[in-house]
Amino acid sequence: MLKKIVLTFAATLLACSVSWAESIQKLGFIDTGRVYQQSVQAQSIQKDLDKEFAPMQRKLQAMQAEGLKLKEAIESGKVPAAEREAKVKQMLQMDEQYKEAAVKLAEDYNLRRNEEFASLQQNANKVIIEMARKEGYDLIIQDAIFVNSKFDITDAVIKALNAQKQ
Repeated sequence: MLKKIVLTFAATLLACSVSWAESIQKLGFIDTGRVYQQSVQAQSIQKDLDKEFAPMQRKLQAMQAEGLKLKEAIESGKVPAAEREAKVKQMLQMDEQYKEAAVKLAEDYNLRRNEEFASLQQNANKVIIEMARKEGYDLIIQDAIFVNSKFDITDAVIKALNAQKQ
């Protein structure tokens, strides 16, 4: 009895899926990764972020270089025995400060990047919806494991986004 119910349910589900799939006339796919890499807006966001975080990145690199220099001095044996313990302690403090600064930089960068790219995503969604209505798409999919290239409309979306920027 249970087997008949499950089979009936599966057949009904399959029939509904087939009829739904048959109703889709025009299908599109968008690779958001490419949109995030190739659109003028994404490239502008990346340049702005790089510029904004460059001073912090340089400061972090200077901290790293200073710590490595101190480590080399300690390991080379040039530091007198009386100063060695203090230098090791200083190196460990510098290492801890470096790690904290690196984590903070990564968190701040990721937060800002996510904010900026969320804005780009909203703008891209508007462009995609407008394109779907204008060109009569029934379904547009973002990010899939495999898609036949004939459905890929990523270039058209990037072109539309780039046209907005100008």
